[in-house]
Amino acid sequence: MEGRSMVALAQQLPRRIRRVVAVATMLGLPGSYAWYATWSASTAPKAVWGPFSFVFLLVSVVGALVLYTYAGNRVSGKHLDERQRQLRDRAWVLSYSVLSIAVAAAVVGASIVVLGFDRTIVLDGRVMSGVTTCFGVLVPVLPFASFAWLEPEPPAED
Repeated sequence: MEGRSMVALAQQLPRRIRRVVAVATMLGLPGSYAWYATWSASTAPKAVWGPFSFVFLLVSVVGALVLYTYAGNRVSGKHLDERQRQLRDRAWVLSYSVLSIAVAAAVVGASIVVLGFDRTIVLDGRVMSGVTTCFGVLVPVLPFASFAWLEPEPPAED
């Protein structure tokens, strides 16, 4: 891989790989919190479950870097041709759609738990810091993930 920059390598990612990276990036950080919440209350030693939390975090961090490198200025740039602007706009619409669905699912899920099962949802500091961190980190990455998801494969060269 001599003479190739990371940007050039990221630009050549096939669509399937870009989609896997996008999904893994968006699920890595929440997965880390879910993994921690599942195992922190158990008697399992931290040396057993702890490294997996860092792997989930690493997936999100590396995935975000790959997505930022791939999409570059094409998500927020002003000097784009018509096709690039259309793709950028589609990516932003998809981002807002995914975000709306996620928020609506959270509200509906919480309503079902409270009203349907007559349970109380306790929002302590640990829960809210996790939700705030996921929201604050993943929402800015979402347009880049959407762009990487939507962009078609480049035409094959003969």
